[in-house]
Amino acid sequence: MTALLLSLVACGLNQDTNPFGEDIIPQEEQLRVNLPIASEAAKSPDDPSTWAMYYDTTRNVTESVNGVITFVLGTTALVVTTQEPSWTDEDEQKAIWGPYKDSGLDPVSTGVYVVHNEDGTYAWSLFQVPNGGTVEEDAVSIVLGEVDAGSTREAATGRFVIDFNAAAALDPSVHLVGTFATEYGYDEQGVSALVMTDDYGFDVGPTWDAVYDYDEDYAGSGEMDLAYLADLNASGVEEVVTLKSRWQSDGMGRGDARILEGDLDVEEATASECWGTDFLTSYWVDSVGLYDNVGEESGCAYTPASYADEASFSSAD
Repeated sequence: MTALLLSLVACGLNQDTNPFGEDIIPQEEQLRVNLPIASEAAKSPDDPSTWAMYYDTTRNVTESVNGVITFVLGTTALVVTTQEPSWTDEDEQKAIWGPYKDSGLDPVSTGVYVVHNEDGTYAWSLFQVPNGGTVEEDAVSIVLGEVDAGSTREAATGRFVIDFNAAAALDPSVHLVGTFATEYGYDEQGVSALVMTDDYGFDVGPTWDAVYDYDEDYAGSGEMDLAYLADLNASGVEEVVTLKSRWQSDGMGRGDARILEGDLDVEEATASECWGTDFLTSYWVDSVGLYDNVGEESGCAYTPASYADEASFSSAD
C-alpha cells in the first residue's frame, strides 16, 4: 500500500488545481491533529520491556490502525489538492487524477477518482490499471470512500474500505491481504474512528477478524475498544478476545480484557491492569491466576472495571 500511494505523488506538483474545493478528503495536517498516532504524553521509559502490557497493546494497535487511516486519507488528499486532474467533467462534477506510474517496472498505474453527488456527498476511489489496460475497461478500485455532505476542515465524517486482495492480485509487491474498513469523524471536541477488518494481515502469517473503536478528545484523554477472534488453545475453535483501554491526558490509564465463547476450560476469563504516568504496571488482577496480583485498585485512574461489548462498537461520532 505504501508503494501504491507514493506512486501518486511521484509527478510534479501544481498548486490550487482542485476543482471541488479543499474539503473533498481531510487534509494531511488535519489528520495529524485529529487522528494522533499516539498520545503526546507517551514518554518512553528506558526499558520498554517493563511497560504495562495493556498500555503497550493499546499504543501499538492505535499506532497501527490510525497510521493506515492517516496515510490513506492524507496521501490521497495531497494528490487531489496539489496535482492537476487529468480529466474533468464540470457538468457532472467528476474528476480523475492520473493514473500514474512510479517507474517502468510497475505492473500497474494508480489514480484517484472523485465525484460530487447531488446530495452534497463526495464519493472517491483509489484505482489501479494493469499495464496495457485502459481506465475505461480495466480499472480496479482498491479503495472506495465517501465524505458526508457538510463536511469542512473543522468538522467532518466519512468512511472508506481498502481491498488488499484486489491490490495484491494486480501487484505482487503488495503483501497485505483482506479488507480494512473504517468510519471516521472529527469536530472541535475530538476524533473518533470505527474500524472493521476481515482476514486482514500479511500474506504469510496470521490474519485478523477484528473490530476497533477509538475516541480521543483534544486534551489527550481517550478510550479504545478492541475485539478480535483467536484460537487461544489451538483447538480449531476460536475465542472472542476483547480489550477496553481508557487513559487520561497525563498518560495514566487502565485496560480491562475479557475472553468469551470458544472452548477454554473456563466459561469466561477476565484481567485488569492499571498503569501510571511512567506507563509501568501499578495494578493487576485476573480471574484465572495468569499472574500474581499487583497493587491496589484504589490507585487506578479508572474504577471499576469496564469491558468492551457489542454496544462499545458504535459508528464514529
